[in-house]
Amino acid sequence: MVDQLKELYEKYELLASAKDAIGEHENVYLECVDGTKGGTKEKKLAAQIISKFFKHFPSLQDQSLNAILDLCEDGDSDIRICAMKTLPILCKDNKDHVTNIASILSQLLQLEDQDYTTACNALTQVFKEDPISAAKGILTNVQAPSDETIREKSVTFLYKKLTKVQGKLSTELEDLLIDEGKKLLRDSTSNEFMVIIEYLKESKLVKTTSGQQELVDLVAERIEINESFNPFEEGSHNVDRLVLCVNCILPLFNANIESTKFLLYYINQVLPQWDSIGSLPDGDKIQLRLLRQLAELSAHCGNIDNIAEILEKIFNKLKEYMPLPPEDVNLNDVPNLDFTSVECLLYTFHKLARKFPEFLIGDPDLLKDFRSRLQYFSRGVQGCKRGLDNTLNSKKENLTEDDQEKIKLAPSVLDNINSIIKDLFYQPPLYKCNVQLSFKKELKQPKIAEKPTGALKRHIPITFDSSNGTPNSKQGRTNKSGEERKLYAPPSGKFSSGFGRSSNRGGWNRGSGGNRGPRSHRGGSRNWRN
Repeated sequence: MVDQLKELYEKYELLASAKDAIGEHENVYLECVDGTKGGTKEKKLAAQIISKFFKHFPSLQDQSLNAILDLCEDGDSDIRICAMKTLPILCKDNKDHVTNIASILSQLLQLEDQDYTTACNALTQVFKEDPISAAKGILTNVQAPSDETIREKSVTFLYKKLTKVQGKLSTELEDLLIDEGKKLLRDSTSNEFMVIIEYLKESKLVKTTSGQQELVDLVAERIEINESFNPFEEGSHNVDRLVLCVNCILPLFNANIESTKFLLYYINQVLPQWDSIGSLPDGDKIQLRLLRQLAELSAHCGNIDNIAEILEKIFNKLKEYMPLPPEDVNLNDVPNLDFTSVECLLYTFHKLARKFPEFLIGDPDLLKDFRSRLQYFSRGVQGCKRGLDNTLNSKKENLTEDDQEKIKLAPSVLDNINSIIKDLFYQPPLYKCNVQLSFKKELKQPKIAEKPTGALKRHIPITFDSSNGTPNSKQGRTNKSGEERKLYAPPSGKFSSGFGRSSNRGGWNRGSGGNRGPRSHRGGSRNWRN
């Protein structure tokens, strides 16, 4: 029986000793390429021989590369790893292959464990050889992916990992990544969206006002800001998409980049669907997140043509959270109120009403009704402060982490509400105070006072039972539907990974080296939730 491994070693020694005459041994090299069809040891040795002498046989390079690619799909992980390690070597003196090999390696990012690590390392080495060509190769799997998992992993590796490999990027490479990133934002999963937009926000694109505006406009297009908002549209997950997209661009708004069209979208499209949003899983937490975004958007709003109509919509929503005092009101009772939501709505109203002060002073009955609500709510603020003081006098170890987080925000929430209410009680109402939203402030750990002699009952801040005016002993307050709601908690969990794009593709593309036949893949739908 012929010892194939021994023959391969002999062929290797022949090629290594040929030196300048190596080109005359094309048949020997071709026999080494055929060694990739042997056993485990033969395959590994053949892969090493191919990579070492690859540059000396230009006419056999496509055939040699395909042989290596066959090994990259071998059933033995050790053989796959050995083959992947040879791919960067093929690029060192043959830059024409960088694009194709980078494309192949980015497809191999779908592998797991040590195979995945090897693919990452090999792709990084190829990128260092020729960043532009490598990036173009990776982008071929992003622009026309054969598999959704490959696309997402390629986007993540390129924009999150490779952009940091060599420090500052060349102008040509940065321009390429920015241009392609802007295209990808229009059709991406949420994971891809986050990776790309975080890169764009750190790139030279946002160094100019025009670049910032372009990025904001791209996100507006992604939200479909000119379309009707439907929280129940099947497969769209419009609420998650809206929250995620707006959260990414909030830092970009300033005196030059106005948030007007986003603010109007929230008021005209989102608020009318408020009850529907509340009926979603974690609906009350999503509502709070949306109100916080609404408040932040109002800070950089420009001129509004129909300002009176817009103010009325905000005012009506605010009244839902600021009830009139009951006829048989007991001054010792503290109402059960949602301070966090009111802070956001009151802040928004205060910001917009300064653009049209006539809204309140033009209707004496409306102003009287509003001040009655403000006065009643102000009493709730004072009661909440008393409850907060009692809580701060409790032992620190008696407070849960959730309680302590609430305590951090509570003083700012209450102070902000008080400041705005004072402005609105002037005759005529003023719009001079400029408060900083509580959730935007740098949080400081409150000082916990020593517990006085005698046991004090633990109290939960910012939660009051409307029947007795004392802090409620529950962890949260009840919302309009009577269900318990935790205050100050943002929407829990992470947003899922689809944006409403659907595509099922198969196949494994070899680029110029040929096409791999159909094979099964993970992935599939590019909906907002997988």
